[in-house]
Amino acid sequence: MRTWLSLLVLLCIGTGAFAQPTPERPSDDLLTRPALQAVVEAQIERDGEALRTKLDADDAAVRARAAFALASVQDTSAIPGLLSLLKESIPLVQTDAALALGQMPPGSVPETPLLRTLGFERDVQVQRRLIEALGKTGTATSLRQLVRLRPPGQTATLALAIARYGMRGVTDSTATEWLIEHLKSNDPWVRRNAAYALGRVETLAAGRADTIRAVLDDTAPDDPAAMHLIRALGTAGDSTDAVRIADWLRTAPDWRTRVDAARALSALPSADGPRSALVSALDDGHSLVARTAAETLAGLDWSPDRIAAIGAWLDAHPNQWRVAAPLLRGLARNDRPKRALDTVARWRTERTPVAYAAVLPALAPLDAPGADSLLADALRSDDLRVAAAAVQAVTARWERTRPEGAETTFRRLSTAVRRGDPALLYHGAPTLADSAFAEMGAADTLAATYRTLATPDDLEGMTAVLEALGDLGGPTAETALRDGLDHPHHAIRQAAAQGLSTATDSTFTAAAKPLPETPSIDWNYLRELGPHPHLVLTTNRGTVTIELDTEQAPQTVQAITQFAREGRYDGVPFHRVVPNFVVQGGDFARRDGFGGPGFFLRTEATRIGHRRGTIGMASAGKDTEGSQFFIPHSMQPHLDGNYTAFGRVTDGMDVVDQLRVDDRIETARVETTSEQ
Repeated sequence: MRTWLSLLVLLCIGTGAFAQPTPERPSDDLLTRPALQAVVEAQIERDGEALRTKLDADDAAVRARAAFALASVQDTSAIPGLLSLLKESIPLVQTDAALALGQMPPGSVPETPLLRTLGFERDVQVQRRLIEALGKTGTATSLRQLVRLRPPGQTATLALAIARYGMRGVTDSTATEWLIEHLKSNDPWVRRNAAYALGRVETLAAGRADTIRAVLDDTAPDDPAAMHLIRALGTAGDSTDAVRIADWLRTAPDWRTRVDAARALSALPSADGPRSALVSALDDGHSLVARTAAETLAGLDWSPDRIAAIGAWLDAHPNQWRVAAPLLRGLARNDRPKRALDTVARWRTERTPVAYAAVLPALAPLDAPGADSLLADALRSDDLRVAAAAVQAVTARWERTRPEGAETTFRRLSTAVRRGDPALLYHGAPTLADSAFAEMGAADTLAATYRTLATPDDLEGMTAVLEALGDLGGPTAETALRDGLDHPHHAIRQAAAQGLSTATDSTFTAAAKPLPETPSIDWNYLRELGPHPHLVLTTNRGTVTIELDTEQAPQTVQAITQFAREGRYDGVPFHRVVPNFVVQGGDFARRDGFGGPGFFLRTEATRIGHRRGTIGMASAGKDTEGSQFFIPHSMQPHLDGNYTAFGRVTDGMDVVDQLRVDDRIETARVETTSEQ
């Protein structure tokens, strides 16, 4: 098993052949050319009219930069002008035009011109962006045509495009068969992209378990395609696959593959052997594998022997709270309430607030008075991380006991949301939208709380309330939602329009208004930075060096480097770590993921794909970026175009792999191009 590709994999790893093709945007000397800077300023102002005019500029660099800017602005009235640019013979112009077309809403871009251009275009970068644009916007018709066309040298790009179609619910049997055929490609990137498509889109993997199983058995242990195949088998397979996946959990050399194996076992009914593999994985050398195994175990039923084994593990590892917290939730689920309750009570005083917040979900399965007392106390906590975790525990308990305990649940959640904190609203408002709480005054509670909130600090709480009011409906909800339609911030107006549409079974559209103010570009500052400054993060796990791309994301790079130079990132924790997905930090305002700098940045679409080591900006929707950033552990192309990607880790990715929740940035500094 898993042997025939071993030599090929080792050769590819040694030569770097597993690196994704990186079509970076060639420099157009943005930092020294005022004409191009004017285009960026129009982009920041979201001035589609000005950008459409510049598509006809005499200077090809201006045309290209205008198209590149429209990828961020997403002005559909520019589509005809962008299609015209595809007819040029200048690759930079064509590639930026294709990028912008791919950012337009699905169904808004005519497919025929893209396919026609692809049929005769020979520049590989232009081809790649045309295929990507079709994957993001095309229909099943273009999917079939694209597979028949099969542009030479673009097999890996085509595999990823099929995934992009599939993520939008667009599939075709011919395309799926083509994908299956390429799971055994000798090209490692084709193989990985095909496996990614099956692992990401359940409908592509459905009914393909036999093929996926056979390919997985012939995949080398260190082939990155394995993690995606395992993910696919976890959704398409059956209980007999649990043993196979448990074997990967025990033996795979890549920690990310072991994470996906542990996660896949949560979806497959399994016998004793696979569950023993999960218990053994609690001692995995990589902490994120151990944590994922614990999270999977927490959702399973345990035998008496398993309970004893996990209890022994907890006794032997008193300081591994990130792994212990989900195990305690599992103990509570599996009829060991006293130990779970005693541990939660002890952690309240013996552990940090972050650790205590992590263990509070263990109270959700417990009905004992002591659990109620701890929950009530946590809901009142001044530490909002603890209070938010308590809200999540109350919600989980409600999902388990509904409709019993409705009055108590409503009282607790309504008290929490009246505090007006965005984290408490984000977690509590959706549950208050349950119909069981309508007659208790949920709409009144949410509407009254909404009137106390303001952007930018409360944005996520406000949108959560508006979505909940849309589900509740009624006169009070509709009044608040109509008020939201006039809000200055576009995200609030959009949430209000969606909520009102739901509440009234009608269609409402958010009015177009100027966006909130955003920091202007300081070109002198950016010239001093240079096109590729380095952001150097010294963490408690080691140092991470990130090369930023000033020309592709000037506003983002300006803000992030200023925050670093001001020392605002020093001491800030990584508040979110999702194994084999992302590490996220940068919230220097609250340190829990709900804070920002007090203003919003614009989303900047770039040519930088979200793969392992890319740095991207967290957001609550388009044009809501602030100070938080993330770094993926592995390829995440579903994020492309939706989040600002503005650089890549050049050194210290092994450190990123070791980061855990509440690890910290000790210092952040910026090295300019001249200092490197």
